[in-house]
Amino acid sequence: MSKTPVIVFGDSSAAVFLISQLLKREEEVVWAKGTGARLMPVMPYLKSELALGAMLDSYSVFSDEILAQPVEKGCFHRVFKKGFKLPPYMRSSNVDAQLEAFNESVWKPEQLNLGTSEFRIRGVSPAMAEDFLRKVFETHPSITHLSVGPIVELEIYEHGGEVQFASGLKTKFKQFYYCDSIQELKHLPKLGTVMKHQMGSTKSANRMSALQVVFSHKDEMPYPQDTGFVIPMNRDAGEEFDRDVLGYFTDSKRSVWTVFMKVDETEENHEIMKKLRKLKQSLNRAFGAETDSATEFSRTVEKEQVRFESAFLVIDNHSKPSDSNADFVLMTDSFGFSHALETLANLFSIPAMEFETASADAQSNAILEDMPTNTL
Repeated sequence: MSKTPVIVFGDSSAAVFLISQLLKREEEVVWAKGTGARLMPVMPYLKSELALGAMLDSYSVFSDEILAQPVEKGCFHRVFKKGFKLPPYMRSSNVDAQLEAFNESVWKPEQLNLGTSEFRIRGVSPAMAEDFLRKVFETHPSITHLSVGPIVELEIYEHGGEVQFASGLKTKFKQFYYCDSIQELKHLPKLGTVMKHQMGSTKSANRMSALQVVFSHKDEMPYPQDTGFVIPMNRDAGEEFDRDVLGYFTDSKRSVWTVFMKVDETEENHEIMKKLRKLKQSLNRAFGAETDSATEFSRTVEKEQVRFESAFLVIDNHSKPSDSNADFVLMTDSFGFSHALETLANLFSIPAMEFETASADAQSNAILEDMPTNTL
């Protein structure tokens, strides 16, 4: 490394888009994967035009193809109820009524990934953009890659600091970006202290775990890749709220599905495995609905990758800008992926995207035309 590097600690989606901005500014980057905690983007769109602007700007550092794609605002997820349909909270034409119904009917952790106004770049989902950037970074000369592993020593100076990793690398740095699970900050007390203000009033009661499954399919699946699917799960005995499977097809032969769980639900592996079974049952029910095949979806799966992140997500709170040491920045997916990209946009002065708006009926018709008839 020819100059003092920037440390990016964590393997999250936020880390990937951050690194693109750092390379744009010709920084040397030490990318330490930390605990390896990460979720793929839960849905194929973002929650704000500012987050979308950050995604587009980060992608376009290495490819300008994305600049030719249309940018859209609308409601780009569909809820399963005898077919995939526009969500019930979008039935009103009044924006305030839509938002009120949404807040009343959608579980808090799911609200971080759903909305009454959503933003996308046609044909380029956050997952596609992230995959592209990860491939670019594999051989980028300005990135030093460190595998999953802890920090052994950390010194915080008035400007920057010095860190030693378990891999043996010891280096001074001018900035430190924490992109790992916020749950893990308790194991790094010095970082936790310097980032205390940025975490706000984060409490354990506000945290949720996430179960995510990525399926590889044997054949090409005939579903749109920029539309999210929301599939209700049957309640377990004693449950007092509705929970859904959230997911989409990242390409024609891969899909990703996520279920959120309360921390006290994940104390036993038995409960996690039960939710995994119910996730699969929900997909079979939804995608086999019109073909009378209860195993329609399962039969398409060639292999699966299951990821479970304990206490990963923080609800009822947002990270805040640092008011003390600007060289240490909290930029984690734990507050929601869109919030992480908004933080990135604010830090690097990236403007919000301009977009075209279509009516709810037009959006619904356009998406339904792309859907195979056996799902409607």
